[in-house]
Amino acid sequence: MPLPVLAMMLCTFCIGTAESVIAGILPAIGHDVGVSLTSVGMLISVYAVAVVIVGPVLTAVTGRLRRALLMPGMMAVFILGNVLAALAPDFRWLVAGRVVSALAHSTLIAAFVAAARDMAPADRRAAWGARITLGIGLSSVVGVPAGTLIGNLFGWRATFWALAALSLAATLLLVRRAVPEASPVTPDHRRAVPGAARPRFVLPGPLLLVALVIMLGTGGVFALYTYASPYLTQAAGFGPQAVTVLLLLYGAGGIVGNTAGGRAADRSPYAAVLVTLGASTASLLLLAVLPGSRWAVVVLFCLLGAAYFGTIPALNTQTVTTAGTTSPTMALTINNSAFCVGIAIGSWLGGFLLAHGHSLPSVAAAGATLTAAAVLLAAACPGRRNSPAATTPEGPSAGRTAEVATAGETTR
Repeated sequence: MPLPVLAMMLCTFCIGTAESVIAGILPAIGHDVGVSLTSVGMLISVYAVAVVIVGPVLTAVTGRLRRALLMPGMMAVFILGNVLAALAPDFRWLVAGRVVSALAHSTLIAAFVAAARDMAPADRRAAWGARITLGIGLSSVVGVPAGTLIGNLFGWRATFWALAALSLAATLLLVRRAVPEASPVTPDHRRAVPGAARPRFVLPGPLLLVALVIMLGTGGVFALYTYASPYLTQAAGFGPQAVTVLLLLYGAGGIVGNTAGGRAADRSPYAAVLVTLGASTASLLLLAVLPGSRWAVVVLFCLLGAAYFGTIPALNTQTVTTAGTTSPTMALTINNSAFCVGIAIGSWLGGFLLAHGHSLPSVAAAGATLTAAAVLLAAACPGRRNSPAATTPEGPSAGRTAEVATAGETTR
């Protein structure tokens, strides 16, 4: 793996860990700062809101910066947020630190994926982009458990100090071997298309359609995943110790799915989206009807992780190819915001159903309904005519030009 790609993956690992680790140290934070668990839960929702609302705006503002300045600069903002959280004298400062960290989230992940795709051979763009999002999968398997363990052993502030230190090391690695700048033709991809205008922020219909697929598919999975622990203990009958193992299996499945999904997306992103979303739907349906079969639950939980993370590279590819005159980095920022909205929708749906007396298996069934809707909508998304041949001219710039040309055809 090229050093710049490794550095970006490590940075993404830190970002993914920071986003999710808070759930493991909520009780410690609440006890230390003297607020209720419900109030501490705001640290998760505030982070998500900042990512969704501020992310696209910040990407637009920083869109003309060189990668050599943008990436280390935004990582510095992310590190600052974690330092503020570690030093927070009260809950308000802790919230402020979380917001500062969230500012860099969408812009950085989008910039990393776009850069990895630009660096890749023309027929390996999705696979290289998947190496970046692999950092998110690894954060679920390694980062969150490690951060929770550090918080339990040394206090919750130590978790944020560890995140800041690891993020600084990843940033120094990134600076040591700078990510190549995009070629003059590649970054906004307008001059390669006859009659193209200067870069501007627009939201073409096909891009919004892909974003809706992301929200529905993610919402369906997270309707159950948010309540994975009670499902596994109450509905499936596993002990508390087994829950940790099953969550690790989910993350391990995600790593395998992300890698395989990147390769599949390079061959046919349209088919990859349909297959992975279909697998998520089937897994959720079977989890709804087979909670009493422990071995089935183990296999299905692992398959759900593989299917969900396998969808991400293909959806990233479809996001870029349907971006139209929107820059790839901005399109991927919207993509990331759609994932965050989907997580919020799924969490809300699961909680709503449980609060109104529905069973945990019915939450899985409701999630399957959302992912099934995503499959139907994905079938209508542009991409059926996109083929590997369309993205394999000589050189990265030519490959991206072909993607834009294809996107132009599918938006007519």
